[in-house]
This record gives sequence, structure tokens and C-alpha cells, in this order.
Amino acid sequence: MTRTRLLCALTTLLVTGCSERAPRTAIPVTVVGIDGAAWRVIDPLLAAGELPNLSALIAGGVRGPLRSEPPLISPPVWTTVATGVPRARHGILDFNASGRIVMSLDRRAPALWTLASAAGLRSAVVGWWATYPAEAIAGVMVSERALKLREEDLGVMLGEHRGAAKLGNLVYPPELLPQLERILARAPPESGPMAEAARMRSEDASVADALVRLREIAGPFALELVLLRGVDVVSHHYWRFHEPDAPAYEPGERPTPDEVRAYGRVIADHYRFVDGLLGGIGRPSPGHAVVVLSDHGFEAGHQPFGGATLSGTHKSAAASEGILVASGGPFAPGRRVAGASILDVAPTVLHLLGLPIPAGLDGRVLADALDPAWLAAQPVRSGPAFAGAAVTAPPASAAEQEQRLRDELRALGYVE
Repeated sequence: MTRTRLLCALTTLLVTGCSERAPRTAIPVTVVGIDGAAWRVIDPLLAAGELPNLSALIAGGVRGPLRSEPPLISPPVWTTVATGVPRARHGILDFNASGRIVMSLDRRAPALWTLASAAGLRSAVVGWWATYPAEAIAGVMVSERALKLREEDLGVMLGEHRGAAKLGNLVYPPELLPQLERILARAPPESGPMAEAARMRSEDASVADALVRLREIAGPFALELVLLRGVDVVSHHYWRFHEPDAPAYEPGERPTPDEVRAYGRVIADHYRFVDGLLGGIGRPSPGHAVVVLSDHGFEAGHQPFGGATLSGTHKSAAASEGILVASGGPFAPGRRVAGASILDVAPTVLHLLGLPIPAGLDGRVLADALDPAWLAAQPVRSGPAFAGAAVTAPPASAAEQEQRLRDELRALGYVE
């Protein structure tokens, strides 16, 4: 049997096997994470009409700040978003774990896709932190390590040495890899002053394109989660050009007028690029909800970078609030929400999916963001604590992709 026929058979089995058990009240949800997105950048761009897709989501739904959990480190925060419990309970504490980059195998709490799978609902997860090795779920998963493929890997991937033991655990099911590899492996030349911006634009596009492709070959999905990391990386590298007069900078650190003219729009341009991606992956409707959020904000400051220093950071309380936008489904149009936390995302998504909220989650369903009539007809239900394994994944083995990710994190000062 060819890989394509095997994938089709697997997809058919998953669809027919899961649809019979799916809750009848389920509203499909697309969750789009934008790492490091900040209202202080977004609001001026909205006022200038430069983010039409995000503006439409806000107009048709709710917006507000999203309180994060310090220290503002991406893998723990994004895992809290996905599990609804704080880092001390889910076990993802930093970028490192036991001398290596964190993995899905380190997570001690079930994630949204675990709970959805247990209820017979199919998920698509692309690029989320700490999802390598890719987990065996009802649906599909593209781990964050899969985004570190490059063209030079394709010979191994397609040749006689390619196999599940080497690269198959980058995605689940492994038969998907040939369908996605050219989307995931593309990368611009990494040189010159705009290299980081170009590289992250390529990676964010890969995430969005991979979801679109997965919808075509393995959809539909009740739950979709994608993580776009570019805003964070670009903000680390180019913030002093975005905010050259910030008090955090000494006079000698401030860019020249020529540098501001050359690089002052890099961050805004990446936000505009991400907004374009939203138009392709986040289309709300009465029967489909879209949630856009970030793990923290951003600020001027000093971030270690090898022997140098980057000019954007997110260390203080000023950067502790991310963004929250939710539209479609039962989200109330034109409403602002206050007091939302990263702990509230998982219970809210579970309720939209028609699932009970397992005992032990620390957050709440964001009832003030939902239409009261819908909420009255679909009251929040509590359920027992999840009793299964938190993670079902094969052993890890993609050493080349780990080294690429480690090099990137070292460049940002996150690991040694």
C-alpha cells in the first residue's frame, strides 16, 4: 500500500470512528498562538487600518489583555495554555530539561488534544511548544522540531535511510511527512541584517501553510492549535529600531536615523504578515470559533545574545500581559473582557467543544465573553479528573532538529 493510500485509510478510520462519539453540541475551535504579540504594537496598527483580519475578528467578537504567568518563558506558558494548569503541575519549567530541550515526554498533565482525543474529537496541532516527539492523538500533530527541517535534510528524508526511527516522530501519523516536508523544510538564506526577520517569516508561513494542507488531506478537525513564533524572535532582534527613544536604552545604544529608516518597520511589517496569515487560517463563523492569543507582551530592554545584547525583552511586569481575541461561535460581538488568564483558555476551549471541565483545572470558562443565551442553553459542566496517560508518544531521536532549535535558542539567550 502506498503512503498516500495508507494515509487516506487512516483518515477515513479516524473520521468515521470519532464522529459517532463526538458531542452534538461541539463547536469547532481554531486557536492561533502569536508568541510575544503585544497590544502596544497592535493598537496603533489597528488604528492605521494595517491589520484588517485581526480587526475583523475583534469587531465580530471579544478582545482584552491576557494575564500570563511569570517567569515569561515560552514553553511553560504555552503548555499552561494547552493544559489549564500552572507549570509546577504540568512539569514544563524552562527551555531545558535534564540537559536537553524540553519535550512532550516531560509533560505531566493532559493537553487539550489529549482530552479531545479521549472524547473522540479530532485535532490538528502545528508548531506548539514541547510537542516533540509528536503524540499519537485522534488527528494529526506537527511538532515544533519539524519546523527545523531544511532542504539539505530532504535527501535523507526521501532516501533509503529515512524511517520512523530517525524522522517519523517529528509528525503524527508519520505517513504525513512526505505530504508536508517541502512546506516545513523551506528557508531563506540566513545572512545579512534582515536574516532573522526573513527566517521567521518563512517559519510562520510554514506553520500556516501546513495547517491549510492538513485540512485538505486529513481534515476536518474539531480542534486546531497553531503557534506562530515569529513576532517574538523579530521583537527580540529589532525592538530598538521600533522604539528608539525608550528610556531603557543608553544614548550609545540608540539607532541612527538611517537605521531607524531602514529597520524601524520590521516589527510592524511582521505583524502585518501574520495578519495576512490569519486571513487564511482563522475564519470565524456562527459554527466555528477562532481564538487568537499571546503568551506575553514585549518591552525595550536587554536580552543576552552570545557576546552581544538584543534590544527587546519580556522580563518585567510591564510585559506580563499578552493579547486575547475571540470571535465566531458564541463569542459576544464587540465586547471587551477583563481579568482573563492563560489558565482560562483550556476550560473555555473545552466548553466550546461540548466537553466537561475536568476536576483540577486552575482556570475558569470565560463566561463574560460568551453570549448569555448560548451559555444558558449550554451550561458549564464539571467532570472527573483525567485518568489516562498525559502523553502518548514514541521515543525522541531527531538530533539534527534539536541542534538547530538549540542554536536558535542560544542566539536569543534562552539556553547556554
